[in-house]
Formats: sequence, structure tokens, C-alpha cells
Amino acid sequence: MHRFPLAGCALIIGPLLSSLVVGETAPATPSTTTVAAPTPKAAAESEAITLSVFTVSEDKDLGYESMQTTSGMRTAQELKNMANSISIMNSQFIEDLGLTTMEEMATWMQSGESNPDPNALVQSRVILRGVPNAYALRNGWIWYSPMDAFSTEKVEELRGPNAFLYGEADVGGANNQITKRGLLSRDLTRVKFMAGSNNLFRAELDLNRRLIKDKLAARLSLVNSHNDSWMDNVRRDFRGIYSAITYRPTQQTLITVMAEHGRTAAVLSQGMMIDAFSRTATATLGAVGYVYNTALGTGYRAQGRVISTGPLVAVVDPNLVAKRTQANGPNATYNNATSSVTLEVNQDIGQNLHLQLSGNFYQQNLESWGASARNITRDRSPLLANGQANPYFNELYTEYFRTHAFNGNSVRDIRLSAVYDLNFKWMKQQFIANVQQHQDSPGQKKAKYAEYLDPTNPNWVGTINPAITQAAFVANRTVFTNNRFTRRFYLRDGLDSFRTADLGPVSGVSAYYPDLSNAVAATGQFIDRRFYTPSWGVGASGSYFKDHLFTMIGYRQDKFNMKTTRGMVRAQKDWEVDYLDAFNTPAQQFVRYKVDGANYGGVLRFNDMFAVGYNYAQSFRISVGQGAATFNAGELSSIPVGEGRDLSARLTLLQGKLELNYVNYYNFTPNARFPVPGVTTAFRDEMTAIFGSGFDVTATGDYQTTRTKGNEVAVIANLSRNWRLSASYSDNNVSNVNRVPILKEFQADAKALGKLTPLLNDLISTVPEGVPNAGFTKARGNLVSRYAFPQGPLKGFAIGGGANWRLRTYRGAVNLTGAAGAASTNLYSPAYTLYNAFFSYNRKVLNRNTTFQLNFDNLFDKQYYRSAAIGSASWGEPRSFRLSVSSDL
Repeated sequence: MHRFPLAGCALIIGPLLSSLVVGETAPATPSTTTVAAPTPKAAAESEAITLSVFTVSEDKDLGYESMQTTSGMRTAQELKNMANSISIMNSQFIEDLGLTTMEEMATWMQSGESNPDPNALVQSRVILRGVPNAYALRNGWIWYSPMDAFSTEKVEELRGPNAFLYGEADVGGANNQITKRGLLSRDLTRVKFMAGSNNLFRAELDLNRRLIKDKLAARLSLVNSHNDSWMDNVRRDFRGIYSAITYRPTQQTLITVMAEHGRTAAVLSQGMMIDAFSRTATATLGAVGYVYNTALGTGYRAQGRVISTGPLVAVVDPNLVAKRTQANGPNATYNNATSSVTLEVNQDIGQNLHLQLSGNFYQQNLESWGASARNITRDRSPLLANGQANPYFNELYTEYFRTHAFNGNSVRDIRLSAVYDLNFKWMKQQFIANVQQHQDSPGQKKAKYAEYLDPTNPNWVGTINPAITQAAFVANRTVFTNNRFTRRFYLRDGLDSFRTADLGPVSGVSAYYPDLSNAVAATGQFIDRRFYTPSWGVGASGSYFKDHLFTMIGYRQDKFNMKTTRGMVRAQKDWEVDYLDAFNTPAQQFVRYKVDGANYGGVLRFNDMFAVGYNYAQSFRISVGQGAATFNAGELSSIPVGEGRDLSARLTLLQGKLELNYVNYYNFTPNARFPVPGVTTAFRDEMTAIFGSGFDVTATGDYQTTRTKGNEVAVIANLSRNWRLSASYSDNNVSNVNRVPILKEFQADAKALGKLTPLLNDLISTVPEGVPNAGFTKARGNLVSRYAFPQGPLKGFAIGGGANWRLRTYRGAVNLTGAAGAASTNLYSPAYTLYNAFFSYNRKVLNRNTTFQLNFDNLFDKQYYRSAAIGSASWGEPRSFRLSVSSDL
């Protein structure tokens, strides 16, 4: 049985003993900040720069606890009085743990985790409440690029549906990065240097200057970061510049501009290899191209070759494939150049009306060299194509074909928000209205190449048709599929960087052409794609009876309007796309949808110590559009939506020094898409005989309800000026219920008609209720504590540490043997606990406040892996350290 680790208790008991040794006593009066009370002059300055209703005060953080957020109703509100389930990871937390990327930060989320699925094009995604989200948020706007700590003020974990605020989102929630602002309250010059395991070298500068007292401040943050990895070839280089300007021309007007440019150059982990060898059955290859043996420099056509088969599960045996193996090679690079500019203008009109105009421009340009697969297969052909004995018979290999792709996004957002305050003696009310438009132009139209057999090579098969017609396009796709150039690496020859580094082409053998067999869709290549999501929403939040009751309600409607133009890619080395009418019917060119969502809830505060809350919210994934055909003739799968409720209890003890929050949640997607497996011709014939044209014989689409439920507990403690603690626990269960409702409706209709449906009954019986959904972790916990010695010989020193505890994660069910009728096996990644520790020393160096900090992660070098799917997994990082020096100049 796995239990939450008790080793972290030393971090709680140690400070108590230390306080007795050094004679520390708690303050006689409640402490609400970690610094001395402000002088009258400082208080006057603070009052002079009071921020707007749309802005969270920089002084509202205490240790690891953040007091305010704007993510409930877009206005600054006390977190403890909000019905929404929101957790905040502030800059102090990020600093203590030495975190630098969103992937590292997500490890410490209350009910979230970074997605272990390797993906070269989408980063900063997390799994929340067992449900992967499609993208992150940055200052409330959709964000697709990597996130780095150098520009981060805090990270919000927005748990559960939240359509009212952010529109499109997954039912589990989203992570929202809040970036730094120009500070009107103080000047700041801070430098930080970090070095650590795997050639980590990182330098940061954070500079803030008040240019005009109480009116104008400018902030500049710079970073240059490099680190290799414990895995072969994997590395990350990141350079970023971030700037923010805060301008307050009058007490009623606040203007904020934030801009960032960042460049990531990385070789990303491909994750574990996949089992395509363990089953006894074999397969014979069709017209899938040309195989090139990288060890011998020879090749042959793949058609007719016999290979092994397998269940396509991640290979977790390090004796077969070493943990550090990265077969894609050192030149499988991912480059991301990101630029963004955000403008916020806040205007107060009188005492009660507040306006905010916000605009956002964001662009990312991607270039990636990739490899198409990571399967491990066994060569089961005893003879070569020329009839000679195969020297690699029964040997394991992995193979892939090289790709070179360009992608990106260009995003423009604008939003106008209006807030009206209505105050009475017994009630305070804020009425809120939002009008917004999100525009995205995805870079799918950009060039995508792959390595193919050179058409001049004698092994080339087929003829390229140069005509600009749909027929020629279809024919050329078939020809290029039959001439795909696949690089094969037999494991006995090794996967050394010398061979995997080769991007090609192989002179006289291969060449790069548009990826007609893979990345270019059969429905044509995008010439242009642009979608607009206009939306509007109204809401209200209020407090009643001297702040004993807090309520909120909101409604939002979004429209999705997309225009797409497609064409055919010419079968030539240069990327060129020609418009074709055949790919641009009105149904293909224009897409329009409309969805809406509501949110309401309340917090009943009995006293300063105890409160209970209720929240109901909805979400939707409008950009995925309608899906494939369902069994109902003429019906496409609807847009996935989500909804659910959170019940919470909040406890405040020791005059606010200890905060405990409990949430019980039940969220679900009632129309999750489900392609029904096992649909046969005989079944279709049975259905057509009864329902005629009312049944779509081409379809496999139905629905199921994906349900996530569980409990969340968070504890934040600031028991003294020198001791802070954060702990969280959550459990989670994600399952699929109410499955195949369309088929069950047909079953009921047939019964009402007195018709027998044995094949329909058999098909429904193969879809059991309550099947778990891959990707959820049964339970998790995090603990962090830090204690600073205030006096005595250890004055200036601080110690801290914590743990990440995880129960097993459900990966999915699979028939491991492949035998007909064999039962599927549920697969889980194992439970694990990771410990970390950090030590810091603060002193004056050249009269400058300087902190030296040493962080150890995975302190006891625990070996583990993470997986959220059958065919995807990643080994965890072994023990590592980071040494940092920061100084306020």
C-alpha cells in the first residue's frame, strides 16, 4: 500500500525545534505580511498608486499564499471568497524550487501534471483533473508556445469548466501564466546566475525603473539559458527578452503594455520506444516505400517483407532499450520563435464605472526536423529481396522517415470589459459585461517536406503526374507513398549519434519532396485558414450581509467562423500550391458554429474562520468543430461540451496563518466522441433492413459521457515570519459512462417495432459501462516547506524541501497477445515518490543583498516513468542539482 510520505514531517518538526534553540517567539499580534509595517510615508505612496479593479496588487502575496486573482470575474477579488476552484503558484514558490519552465511548474500543481506525451509542436500543456488540455493561457489569452519562468509573475491553476471567462477550454480546466508588470512602487535590479546538472547554464536580469513617480514605470527581463539532458542528444537553448510599461497619466487611467520575444532551439525527447515485436503473428508489408539500412548503406523495396507485430505499448524494459536512448538523433531540432504584444487600458469613470480595453498580438514561427515513428520491430524475413540469406533475420530494429516541417500561428485578440459597482449598506454588487474577438491564422499552410526515394534512382516506382488536377494529386499521393524513404536502425548495430545525426538526403538515393504521403491531407493542402471567435458575456458578483455571502453568475456566447482555402501541392522539390475548385466547395470552405456556457456559484462565510462554497460551470471546445458522421443519417458529431459542479469548504486558523481548502468535484463531458470499434458489414445490413436510409452505413460515430470526479485538499501555512509551507492532495477517477446512446436508441426503436437485432445487441455488449479513461492519476500529493534561521550562528541560512507523491496512472486497456476474443489488460504506470531539498544563504556582498541557493531534485535518485497512454511514456529524470546566485544590485 502506498501512503503519503512522512519524511517531509522533518521539515515541520525541524523549525519548531530550531525556534526553541534560538529563542524565537511568535509575534504577539497577527501578522499579515512578511515585512515590517509600512511607515506613514510608504502608506501614502501605496495609496497614491492604488491599482484598478482589473489589477491584482503586487503586495497581496504572503509566503506561498496569493490573496487575490482576476480569474474569477476578470476583476480583482479575494481568492478565499470565490466559488471557483483556483490555485496560484506565486513567484516565491517558483524561486524556492528553482523552477524554470511550465513543465517543471506543473509538477507542483494541486490537481495537474505536465503531459508526459512527447510532442514537438505543442508545449506548456498540462493534464488537469485527469483530462489533457489542448493549450495553455497567458494573461487570459490562448498560448501555444513554451513558457519560461523569467517573465512569469505567477501561474494560476484554473480547475474545472470555466467557459464564462475564457471561452474554449477542456472540462478539466486550464493553466494561466501571469507575466510581470512595470512596478510603480519600487525600483528593482536583480541578476541571477544558475548552473547545474547536464550542463545547465542560465543567466537572468530583471530590471524595473520608476521613470515618473507614481505615473510611469518600465520593466525589462532578459534570459539566456542552455541545458543538455541525461538523455542522448536532448537539449534546450532559450533566449528571451520581456518588457513591460505601466503608465498612470491620471488616477482614473492605467495603461499597461507587455511585450516578449523568445527563441527556443531544442532537441526534444521522443519518449519510450513502442512494442511492435512481442506477438507471434507476423505481417507482410505492402507498397510502403524503400528501406535503407543505415549500417550497411544499402537498401531494397519494402513490399513483401515480413515483419513482427505487437500491441504497440511503450517498452518499459531498460534492458532492451536503455533509458537514455534518443533515436531521433542530435539534429532532430525544434525551433520556436515567438513574439507577443499585449495592451491593457483601464479607465475609471466616476466612482462606479470601470472600463478595460485589452488587445493582444501573438505570433509563433516553428521549424522542426522530425522522425515519423519509434516502433521496435523484428525482421521476420529469412531472405533478402535478391534471394540471399538475410543477415538480420530475427533482429530487432527501429525505423523512421525524416520530415522537415514549418508551422506556426498568428493570433489577434481584442476585448472590452465594463464593470459597474452598485453599493448599499447591506450589499455590494459588480455587474460585468465583456465583448471579445479571438482571431487565429494557423500556419498549416506552410511547407512540409519529407525524405523520399530520389525519382532519378532506378529503384523509384511509378510516374509523377505534373497536371494541376485533383486526379493527378490523388495519383501522386499514391506514387509518393510507394517511394517513401525509411531509415532502418538494427539495435545490434547501435543507435549512436553518428548515424542518427544524418538528416540526408543520401546522394543519388534520396531527396526531400513535399510530404504528399503523410502531412499533406487527401482533402488538399491549406492555402489559407483563418478563424474568428466573436463572443459576448454578462455577469455579476456580489457580497451581502457584511461579507457573509458572496455570489457570482455569468453567461457567455461564442461563435466560431472559419474560412479555409485548399489546393493541391505540386509533386516537385519546391513547395508550390495551386488552388483547385474541387477542394473548395462551400461546405469545405465555410464553417460556422455557435455555443454558450454559464457559470454560477456562491460562498457562505459563517465567520472569519469558516466558509463553504458551491460552483457550477460549463465549458466547450468550439474550435474542434463538428466531427465525423454518426449512425444517424445526415448527422455529424456535435461540438464537445463540459459541465460540472464543485463543492468546497475553506478553513482559516491562527489569525490567518493557516489556510485549508477542500473541494469535491464532479465534472463531465456528456457528448464525448466515441468511434465504435467492431462495426461489420453484416451489422450494417441488419440495421439497413430495419431503418433504411435513417441509418448511416458509412458511419462509426457515437458518444459517451467522460466523467471526472475526485477530491482536492490544499494547505498554505505562514506560521511565522520565517517558516512557510504548502501541501496539497488530490484524488481522481475518470471513466466513460452512458456509452453509445445512439446505438441504444436504435435498439429501443427496433424493439418497439418488434424487430430482432442480434448483431446490434452483440455490438452494444462489447462496449461496457464505467471503462476508465486513460491519463488519470488515482491520487497525488505535494509538500514544500522552507525555514529561514532569523538569528544566532545560522542567521541568513534557510533550509527547505518537499516531496511529490503519485499513485499509479491509468494508461489504457489493450489485448497484449492479439488473439481473437482475448481479454484486454489494464495498464498502469507505477506509483512513485520523489524528494527534493534546497538550501540557501543570504548575506551582503559588496553591500548588495545576495542569495546563494542549492537545489536537489529526485534526491534519492528514484527510477520511475510517467505515462498517460498505452503507446506513450517517458522516463523520469534522475537526481540532479542546481546552484544559483541572485543579487539585488
